[in-house]
Amino acid sequence: MTNPDNSHEQHTDEWFRHTAEEGVPQHEHGAHASARALAITFIAMVLGVAFTIIVLVAYFNSYNSRFKMDVQETTSIGDEARRMRAEANGNLEQYRWIDHESVQVPIDEAMKAVVAERGNNPG
Repeated sequence: MTNPDNSHEQHTDEWFRHTAEEGVPQHEHGAHASARALAITFIAMVLGVAFTIIVLVAYFNSYNSRFKMDVQETTSIGDEARRMRAEANGNLEQYRWIDHESVQVPIDEAMKAVVAERGNNPG
């Protein structure tokens, strides 16, 4: 029977048996946590996360404002094209003199006249 005071003798595996030549066993390295080290680590992690969030928000705001400027610029360039299209469509819907011999008629009336003139014979 083994001595209950020597717990290392209770192990049956040779790996757990220590000889006097090995010296005093080392203490467990993680057995004692330093509250100061834990607090410093926690504060560093919180500050790191806060810094990352601030950087991401700044980047997002910068990207978003550049995107809005691009959209506004594209929209303002399109304003002139929309104005010209509205003017061209307006010209298609009114009578006007082209020269001394020709008159422009609204497009709807011109299409009706062509259909009436040619009928169902497109050739």
